[in-house]
Amino acid sequence: MKKQTLAEDAFKLYAEKFMSLEDIAKQFHLNERTLRRWKKADDWETKRNEYIRTKTTLHSDLYDFTRSLINSIEKDMENNGKIEPARYYAVTKMLKLIGPIKSYEDEVISEKQKLQEEKPKGLTPDVIREIEERILGITHKEIFEHDLNTD
Repeated sequence: MKKQTLAEDAFKLYAEKFMSLEDIAKQFHLNERTLRRWKKADDWETKRNEYIRTKTTLHSDLYDFTRSLINSIEKDMENNGKIEPARYYAVTKMLKLIGPIKSYEDEVISEKQKLQEEKPKGLTPDVIREIEERILGITHKEIFEHDLNTD
C-alpha cells in the first residue's frame, strides 16, 4: 500500500472512528512513531476538529433550511400562490432526516468527550520515549544493551 494512501486511511480512522494512534499502528502494522510524525506533519488535530465541526452542524443547517422552506410555503399559501408538490415532498423528507442526523452528531460528540476524558495527564510512556529519543538521543536498543552490560 502506498504511503499516501496508508496515511489517508490512518487519518480516517483517527478522525472518524476516534481510534488511538496505538490502535491504528497495530491495525496497519506500523510504528506508532510514524503515525505521530504523520499526525504532526499533516495537522491531523485541526483536520479532525474541522471534520467534527462539519458533522455536528449538519442537523442545524438542515433544520434552518427546512424552516425557511416551510416559511416560504406558508407565505405562498397566504398569498394564494401555487405551491409545487416537490416543496411539500422536500419538507417531509428533510423532517425525517433531522432526528437521525442529530443522533449521529450526538454520538460523535459523546465519543470525542469520552476520548478527551480518557487522555492520561502528565507524562505518558510514549512522551517519555519521545523525549529520550529526540532530546537525549537515547534509543531503546541502546538502553537495553546498556542494561545487559551493567551486570
